Amino acid sequence: MKRSIALSALVVLSLATNALAWGPDGHRIVCRIAYQLLDSDAQRAEVDRLVTGYKLPNHLAGYHSFPESCTFPDRARGNVVDKVHGWERFSKFDNWHFLNVPRTVHHVEDKFCHHDCVTHAVEFHRDELGDMHLDDQKRAEGLIFLGHWLGDIHQPLHISYNDDQGGNKIPVDGDFYRPVKFHSVWDSGIITKSETTPGAWEAYADKLESGITPAMRAEWVAVATPVEWADESYQVTTRPEARYCHWEGEVCCCKHDFHTRTLVQDYQDEFGDDVGKRLQQAGARLAELLRTRLTSPPQP
Repeated sequence: MKRSIALSALVVLSLATNALAWGPDGHRIVCRIAYQLLDSDAQRAEVDRLVTGYKLPNHLAGYHSFPESCTFPDRARGNVVDKVHGWERFSKFDNWHFLNVPRTVHHVEDKFCHHDCVTHAVEFHRDELGDMHLDDQKRAEGLIFLGHWLGDIHQPLHISYNDDQGGNKIPVDGDFYRPVKFHSVWDSGIITKSETTPGAWEAYADKLESGITPAMRAEWVAVATPVEWADESYQVTTRPEARYCHWEGEVCCCKHDFHTRTLVQDYQDEFGDDVGKRLQQAGARLAELLRTRLTSPPQP
């Protein structure tokens, strides 16, 4: 009986994970990179002050570090799905973790968002963090959600299609990434294989951060709008090598889109560096947003 309960819990956890963006390690990595790229101890102290002061619903214990707090929006989303009392107000963010576009789209545009997707999410919480007229609780929420959204928008499979739920309806077989859904490979599978040991996210984050040169940072922050970041993700999503979809005329489709993918070492070799770069870009761009929003209101 105990074994049956444990297996049931594992299935529920797996299903919940498949619905999320970067796994927890991915979000921690992005926010650790950003935190370390800040210009001064004063900026890091302000991040710490806001994060540790943030009050969770139902008087639950809060967070002691920025990287850990960046996992909160997925926790909030899960509690909304589970109808946990006190978490209802986060339901408005449900669609803000991703952006679905038509299969005929070659480049992402603002018109696909309708103020209810991840590009809008970045702008909304960026401005909330920078609004000095708000209290610390609201600004802290802006900080935490902004950190999370920067991870989401740089996760390629979060800029994808509704009919397959961003790859959540596409099974992956074999034991290299474990039998999971295609989306989960990009959430956490590739990251786990890139870490020195599974769960060694801090060391992986530090390795990625140390590989960011001033020239790389300057190039990445020059691409300054959320819709451009989303389009970068989409260009990875729709590469033939990604095995997510393939272009037939003007449609990235087609009849075999929902068939099982077999992904092994060659897939890791192909996309491990791409995932690392997306994490680096997210961290560098997040650091730039934090620099300009922590102590001064947004400029018109």
